[in-house]
Amino acid sequence: MDEEYEEKVCKAISKHLGKEVTRETLDTTRASTEVWGKIIDEVEGKSELLLRPSHEILPYSLIRNQPKLQLAVPRQGFLSALELLNDKSLVRASELVREYSSESTKRAYEGDLVYWQASLSAVGFTFTRPISTKEVLSFIIEHVEELDPYIDKKLVNQKFKYKLGPHKLSTVKRRVASLSVFLQQSKWPNPCHDKEVKQVLSKLSKKYADRKTGKAITRYILDDMIDTCRDSLIDLRDKAVLLFAWGSGGRRSEIATAQMKDLVRNDDGDYTYTIPKSKTDQEGKGSPVPIKGRVARALDEWLEAAKITDEHIFRAVAKGRNVRGPINGTDVYRIVKNRLKKAGYDESQFGAHSLRSGFVTEAGRRNKPLGDVMALTTHRNVNTVMKYYQAGSVINNSAANLAD
Repeated sequence: MDEEYEEKVCKAISKHLGKEVTRETLDTTRASTEVWGKIIDEVEGKSELLLRPSHEILPYSLIRNQPKLQLAVPRQGFLSALELLNDKSLVRASELVREYSSESTKRAYEGDLVYWQASLSAVGFTFTRPISTKEVLSFIIEHVEELDPYIDKKLVNQKFKYKLGPHKLSTVKRRVASLSVFLQQSKWPNPCHDKEVKQVLSKLSKKYADRKTGKAITRYILDDMIDTCRDSLIDLRDKAVLLFAWGSGGRRSEIATAQMKDLVRNDDGDYTYTIPKSKTDQEGKGSPVPIKGRVARALDEWLEAAKITDEHIFRAVAKGRNVRGPINGTDVYRIVKNRLKKAGYDESQFGAHSLRSGFVTEAGRRNKPLGDVMALTTHRNVNTVMKYYQAGSVINNSAANLAD
């Protein structure tokens, strides 16, 4: 520790302990973990951040023993290298969650823990004691009903939230479930299992049972979105993304991670794309998907214009037509929202799964065999896919014309 840094530390300690501490008495000075945390944050100039250096040492911090969570943390400088601490068993428990979960589930779990850390920090929780039922209930109610505007803005500004406003109830439930898993692994008190928490979630589920998850992007809506794509490189990219995602019934994460090595051109000019691993195929056996007709032509145009021959199929495009690194699931979501808006639709009425649900809904309208649909979407649960399929097929109900 150099002299200048020691002087900063001594000044901060003196302020927090209410007595003068010098470089000579520094080694014998004792303070609680919470005080040392405040001192570290102050000296490092990170006191205003929701995730601070002190969170690596606080006894009930959710990120203390989670070095791999650095990938889920919005870039804030000091958190680029969370260090591995001593509790190997806890780290291994977290690895097991990752090993036996889909990539999207892993990212959600890690992001949820980081979000809990940031949101609790925003309301003044110090992580020097276990999280209580009170904190969990407040989190649930505020995130479903109305979050304090100042706190909401702070979470958005520091990139822990994408936009202002409440969470979807499904998101809140997932965040609670992630916290519950972590607390159980850590052998810490787990208020997520408390009767009061379960009752509140149950009542909120009934209250918001009719809250829609987003309209389906059916064929005519998709066509309107494609019509907004002209001849620029970004337009060609967006057109290929939309058609590839819709035509394959794919998930956003699967579209973003699609690689050229899994794409094979057939003799007729169409393609076969093999999804190497999906949420329902954790063993990575692979699911072949035909890429035909308009979808194949749009893909050809993009690959030729962007000069892509290997690695990721879909890439970011910078100003000046420079093709850069791969896009991610959030980028796919933004492409969908942007094209909906350009096509004159209220993009807020459409959700993350609107392309996927739209494909299934359209298949139902056209009476396509359910087995063929599930083969493309890789759904394994018939009940899950049927709610979209039936929504489309209802238009063909033979009893609908009884009034005529």
